[in-house]
Amino acid sequence: MALGALAVVQLLFGAMPVLGKLALPAFGAGGVVIVRIGGAALAFTLARIYLRIPNVTRADWPRLVGCAVLGVVSNQLLFMNGLARTSAAHAALLTTTIPAITLLISIAFGMERATARRIFGILVAGSGAALLILSRETLAAGQVASTDAEIYTSRIGDALILCNSTVYSFYLVLSRPLLARHHAVSVLSGLFGVGFVLALPFTGVPLAALHDPDVGVWSWVALACMVLGPTIGAYSLNLLALRVVPPSTVALWIYAQPVVAAALAVPLLGEQITQTMVFSGALTFLGMWLGG
Repeated sequence: MALGALAVVQLLFGAMPVLGKLALPAFGAGGVVIVRIGGAALAFTLARIYLRIPNVTRADWPRLVGCAVLGVVSNQLLFMNGLARTSAAHAALLTTTIPAITLLISIAFGMERATARRIFGILVAGSGAALLILSRETLAAGQVASTDAEIYTSRIGDALILCNSTVYSFYLVLSRPLLARHHAVSVLSGLFGVGFVLALPFTGVPLAALHDPDVGVWSWVALACMVLGPTIGAYSLNLLALRVVPPSTVALWIYAQPVVAAALAVPLLGEQITQTMVFSGALTFLGMWLGG
């Protein structure tokens, strides 16, 4: 059951960079983020009320707020702003650093044991991410950058995605105690409710898009799919899996996401898969295998 949930999560999260690329021109990074968080907050709150599930206890609210900052607000703002500057394929590939970062955090928190092989694996995986960020690819379509400005923009985007991976790794580790004590719907309702309040000052509400005739129907479809799939669906299934498997196992499944993203980005966005991407991905996968 948990492994099936994780498989669906990777399909949904793998599609997210492509859906984001389709929605970003119309709504901007802040608009996409606040609609995703707000839609999820409404859905999970209504579900909690309908199912009569008790709220998270007051004693656990500090951890809930911390998880909302990491797993909802920071995670989504960093990802969407990074995606706006790099390609869907690059964004998906850089998220594969999450297992290595999660393992490192778990070791630091004493949740998993440090070994020479694991530390070496983390270093190898990190070298794959570094290679991708330092490459001279613009990643609007996987081509070599023609100006220093293009190189700088793509590297900033990649760095933001890497920061997103880091905060999400902390979220994976810190959210598990909440799931041991509370229902997943209760945790998600609290996470996105708090996240909506905290994110609103940074995002605003994309009201102009409601009256903009240039916003096409496919932009709205992409935004709706992001709310229903990679947000409500993926977060729900991920938390259900976290109840029965360790954070590092959940993180390992992330390696399926670049495959899904590439399969969609090539035909829908016209992106290209380059040798640098393949070699960087191979280093990251090797690193996590060594660290597993």
